[in-house]
Amino acid sequence: MKKWIFSLSLLLCASFINSPKINHNEHEHASALTVAPKMLKASDARFIQPYSVNAGYLAVKGMEVKGFDAQSLEKVEQAFSVLEKVVNSEEFKSRVLNFVNTQGKTEFASNKGLTNTQIYATFMDGRETLQQNTPGEMNYYLSLYNKRYSKVIGWTNGDINTININWKFFKSFKPSDVAGNFAHEWTHKIGFDHKSAAEHDSAPYAIGYIVREMAERAAKGEELH
Repeated sequence: MKKWIFSLSLLLCASFINSPKINHNEHEHASALTVAPKMLKASDARFIQPYSVNAGYLAVKGMEVKGFDAQSLEKVEQAFSVLEKVVNSEEFKSRVLNFVNTQGKTEFASNKGLTNTQIYATFMDGRETLQQNTPGEMNYYLSLYNKRYSKVIGWTNGDINTININWKFFKSFKPSDVAGNFAHEWTHKIGFDHKSAAEHDSAPYAIGYIVREMAERAAKGEELH
């Protein structure tokens, strides 16, 4: 299994950080992420037509990881590994390019006027809004917090690199669930949003669901193409 290198200081940072201040984005990342719409089943991974989208390899990198103990870091590493495998597969490419929303249109909700092809190209380019000088990388700045009564799995906003992960959910998540949540939050980092937690066909939610479902299959030993 691919090993991810963290500094010694990160490995020793085992205690939880204080819960972050509530911001306008937090309520949008609710536990609805655990429920995928029917349109995102594995059977939707169909190659409707050929595409000539040039995309290089997208590497997943842990840049700064705070608040995780050794056991939790192992789950993060597993999620990173399967996430990288999923996003560089032809199936992922096909499912993003051919994504059909709840209105039957081949487009994501809240798409900023971009086609599925343009969204896929933006995703695979790997340039976060705040880090334009790191093409080809999904850079993760993670911070673990514990908010027992919250329905929020994780949150971020456009002014920070950090993705905040709620221990309440993380502790029981499988690596495939974590990978899906990581994909959701990172899609925000490249500039895509959703109007509410109910907008399941927005790019962050839909891509998160696709990643989670594919990662679950990969965890069972299925080869991704």
